[in-house]
Amino acid sequence: MAATISYSTTIKIGPVGAADAYASPTAIAAIGEITSLSFDGVAQSSLEVTSISDAVKKYKAGILDPGSISIELNLDYDDAQQVALATASTDRLLRSYLISFGAAATGGMTVSGVGIITGFSVKAANDTVLTASFTIKCSAAYVLAAI
Repeated sequence: MAATISYSTTIKIGPVGAADAYASPTAIAAIGEITSLSFDGVAQSSLEVTSISDAVKKYKAGILDPGSISIELNLDYDDAQQVALATASTDRLLRSYLISFGAAATGGMTVSGVGIITGFSVKAANDTVLTASFTIKCSAAYVLAAI
């Protein structure tokens, strides 16, 4: 079994097209200086349907939660994509995203969809570079594909 190596992982975030035709952020440059990226994936809610005569609880599948994306990066305000991401944290607009995990040579995959920026923070400490954290809440379904 081959393991996908995480180097070459990138994320691009761009505008959403009109009438549910999501614009692909492929033509947009990747966000620079990322030190870690996490996509927590889907979560299935469960609905209890146990009746009073049941001896064991019963459940049915509820609504899917498409998850969220967490990004940590070295803050670089010369990077236009970092500036765009910071701006997106306050404009309340839906954005398209494209994550490329690894590369084709290492069996990489992409995750694409839409979401809103729900968190932005900056951290400063002694003898370190400024870092920033962003959180994207995914909205609706996402697409997984091989690179």
